[in-house]
Amino acid sequence: MSIADTSSVRPRVEPVLVTLPDSCRLAARLFGSEGAPSVLFVAGGDGTMLQWRGLIPDLCVDDAERELFAAAGCRVSLADGLWVAVYDARGCGWSSRSHGVCSTPGVAAGDALALAAALFGGPFHLVGHGLGAAVALELALAAGRLVRSLTLISAVVGGDGSRSAGGMRARRAADGAACAEDGVAREAGVVRAEDRVARAGDDVSRCFAPAFAAAHPELVAHIAAEARDTARGEAELVRHGFNGMTAAEARAELLASLDVGARLAAVTAPTLVIHGEHDAVVPPGDGQALTEGIPGARLLSLDAGHAVTIERADDVAAAIGAHVLLHP
Repeated sequence: MSIADTSSVRPRVEPVLVTLPDSCRLAARLFGSEGAPSVLFVAGGDGTMLQWRGLIPDLCVDDAERELFAAAGCRVSLADGLWVAVYDARGCGWSSRSHGVCSTPGVAAGDALALAAALFGGPFHLVGHGLGAAVALELALAAGRLVRSLTLISAVVGGDGSRSAGGMRARRAADGAACAEDGVAREAGVVRAEDRVARAGDDVSRCFAPAFAAAHPELVAHIAAEARDTARGEAELVRHGFNGMTAAEARAELLASLDVGARLAAVTAPTLVIHGEHDAVVPPGDGQALTEGIPGARLLSLDAGHAVTIERADDVAAAIGAHVLLHP
């Protein structure tokens, strides 16, 4: 059930394809010890499993990249002692593009639940970051006691539940305006690839606290280059007539439709909230709002930006591991 190798670098753990009920195929990788507590990781942003390299260094494509992350403090793998799954969302990374991308939290949560059923076949623990945390919340609300524990990292609340509603509205408006401009460019037959590429690089830079970015410029530049390559690839698809929603457009749609604040009290899974004190993407007030809204939730606030899973990888890994083991 492995994917044919399509690059010059073979991954350390070969991906598997999981076919969803609508025939969309998701690419996933499994790490750790089968039989240990099962944990599903839901990425935000560009929706690819590579976002979890800070916590699972085996996702690095080669030794050079692994050393780059290790130099920034990403040395401990959460796969030690756990059975963990990461995946590319539909339309992203190695997963099927033919079925489009996820533009609503409900669709994304349905995909994640179907994937967990195929990979684990029973109860599991759930970890999400950014928009992936919003998807994890939707999944936890839908799956009930199937979710043994929930960890929300740099999570977006949305709607009136957001302590920083003004900032999030501005972010949604900016994303929406950028995608509207892209739509006009499509209608005119013009693709401003350089604009998309520049925005992608800027988005990555905003994810890191200034002190971390100054201390580890090579790692930040490496991740920004990846984001620019992805944006460049999507712009090229559009230039050749691709009419489907791009990942950037899907992110804007997700942000626009997101509003879990009124339903936080219905979350039954034991919840850990992790948020960076210097998060410039999702302000820390949203982490506080989640903690206050979800019964029994605990907040871990760390000296980091939005990319807390990289900036404080060992602390985040230890906190998630302990949370999972507390709720077998």
